[in-house]
Amino acid sequence: MFEEVLTCGAVVGAATYAAWSLLPGALRLALIKHAATLAQHCGLSEPAAEAIRQRAAASSTRNTCGGCSGCAGKQTPASHVMTIKKNVKGN
Repeated sequence: MFEEVLTCGAVVGAATYAAWSLLPGALRLALIKHAATLAQHCGLSEPAAEAIRQRAAASSTRNTCGGCSGCAGKQTPASHVMTIKKNVKGN
């Protein structure tokens, strides 16, 4: 019985982690904001929940696409233009 409960917990934990990591960043931030608000209303969190919400709002403005935070600090390379000229022979 204990092994079944342990296995079920591991599967639920792995599924939760996979779902969380595959969610878009904007949706994760919204869920974090709502969880912080809910915890504060239930008395489970101190006023630090407001700081969490402010950090989440600040990080959402840094990312222009709202997806992941992987490319937020990276600079895009300068684009290069290549011109190819064809030699056209006249008649």
